[in-house]
Amino acid sequence: MQPIIDATLICRPRLHRAAAVLAMLLSLAAGTVSGETLLTGFGGVAFGGATDRTRGSYGGALGFLGAGVLGFEVEFCATPEFFGNAREDVFSDNNVLTLMGSVLLAAPSGPVRIYAAGGAGLLKTRLADPDRLLSVDSNDFGINVGGGLLAYLGDHVGLRADVRYFRDLQDADPDGEFDIDLGEIDYWRVVGGITFKF
Repeated sequence: MQPIIDATLICRPRLHRAAAVLAMLLSLAAGTVSGETLLTGFGGVAFGGATDRTRGSYGGALGFLGAGVLGFEVEFCATPEFFGNAREDVFSDNNVLTLMGSVLLAAPSGPVRIYAAGGAGLLKTRLADPDRLLSVDSNDFGINVGGGLLAYLGDHVGLRADVRYFRDLQDADPDGEFDIDLGEIDYWRVVGGITFKF
């Protein structure tokens, strides 16, 4: 049976816009590649906003930090059961996925670096009931802002803590013009992880 609601056809233009913005942010990394390359695996929680309670989140990030203040990273994160427990609620299959590029403004090079972060990219929401009578698969433009702390334990390994606010942006009046407004999905995310420096 075909789903009653299928948002993939509606949201494709938003996905293209998000990809274009992510490509633009990636180009900012060219000046920082000669610095530190950082690979981070992280886990933590999402809470507040559109989620009904604290939910587990996990993902990874690839970033570049120069000796100065400017840096860049691309991160992917998954938050399963964002809209409710699969065993108890109507939507048995639901999650939020993000793929975003962010600019980092960090304290100068040293064993401890505090940073601010802000960026944009894809914020994907998915909901479906067991019979797939109601199915929403939405690819939206999303933004994030926050900051964190990176503390090196040696030359190549460090610990990282990060807090960010996420929000989707949508075209409230799909009239063919590029006008965006705040969407329905927002939440906070706090994660910690291990960073490998190359």
